[in-house]
Amino acid sequence: MLTAATLWTVTVEMLPSGLLPEISRGLHVDEGMVGVLVSAWAVTIALASIPLVRATLWAPRARLLTASLAVTAVTNLVTAFAPNFALALTGRMLTATAHGLFWAVVVSYLPTIVEPARLGRALSIVMSGPALAGLAGLPVASYLAGLVGWRAVFVGLSVILAVVAVGLWLVLPRPTEANGATAASGGERTGRWDRSAIGVVGFSLACALVLVGHFAAFTYITELTTRLGGMDEAAIPAILLVSGVLGGVGIAVSGFASDRFPRAAVAVTSALIAAGLAIVGLGKGSPAVFVTGTGIGGFAIGALPPIGQAWIMRASSPTFAPLAGSIVVVVFNVGIAAGAALGSLTLDYGPGWLVTAAAVAAAGGALLLALLQPRLAGVDVSAAGAAFRDEATRAKTSAKVVAAAPAPARPATCGSGSAAG
Repeated sequence: MLTAATLWTVTVEMLPSGLLPEISRGLHVDEGMVGVLVSAWAVTIALASIPLVRATLWAPRARLLTASLAVTAVTNLVTAFAPNFALALTGRMLTATAHGLFWAVVVSYLPTIVEPARLGRALSIVMSGPALAGLAGLPVASYLAGLVGWRAVFVGLSVILAVVAVGLWLVLPRPTEANGATAASGGERTGRWDRSAIGVVGFSLACALVLVGHFAAFTYITELTTRLGGMDEAAIPAILLVSGVLGGVGIAVSGFASDRFPRAAVAVTSALIAAGLAIVGLGKGSPAVFVTGTGIGGFAIGALPPIGQAWIMRASSPTFAPLAGSIVVVVFNVGIAAGAALGSLTLDYGPGWLVTAAAVAAAGGALLLALLQPRLAGVDVSAAGAAFRDEATRAKTSAKVVAAAPAPARPATCGSGSAAG
């Protein structure tokens, strides 16, 4: 159910990007103004998430997730029925506020309902929602907008979000019901900054630098495909599909990698993003090399967010964990926005300069993550790998015991050869 929630909230987030012409005509503004709906969303999340999390620390996490999703559904209707751009922008900012709170809470809620050794796998499942939003949610919404109009699509998504919110209300474990919730949260939710905050913020900033590099290039993938990859615009949907599918594969393997090798998984995925960008830069005029680099980057960018979020939640103290989720959301969104800005600044000098700047940023972030991870962690995140191995050992031992146990004796029947007389 949480995966469905992340799928549809991210679809709502991405809608203006996929419906620029339709919204432009409906609100009687140019497409550049519609783009403000996207940037205002990111700015709102960056400004509102941490204060909102602090203000709602008293609320049960399961109820807060449900409420924030319900508010997202309602405020999305403001944009759907907006007669002008100003009201549509107001609706988007209100929706972004609720969306940011939902994402900040969901990241810190998962560790309270799953065992530490399975946190990476749990996050990878929930994080598959955004990947599905890009692969299916937005394309379907764009198609339907051509049939019934963009306003009807917004309304339809609000209805879906409301249904999912009801589902969350019914099925999410309460703190007293959650598996290990009290132990995971330490029985308190103060949101107090402590020593672990240094590690969380430092790690998040290093991850953000990697994201700056990736999104500097990905934001302008159309320009890079035609001017650097030597392909025409007709190839862009196929490239996006390859990147999206490999991103889904990255999410699928991220859970195992994060639980089994928590530190190595961060270092490898961030390095792959930098390597993918370097390969893209080397692929000038060579479609095969260009697509290879794009595919590597797509795989790694799918894996890094859930792996990074699992690392952060493991490194956070029980009292700081609620705020850690909001810091992740804020810093990651700032990284994405800064990446788009970097791409815009360097594209004027040519696609080669853009990719070079992107690769340097990603490589710098990857190097920081590799060097500073042991120093950043306030707790031993590598213990997650040991817990994973212990869990696997216990499962194998149990399987061997069951296999070695003698089969229960079958009762004699009248037709058996051993029966008397």
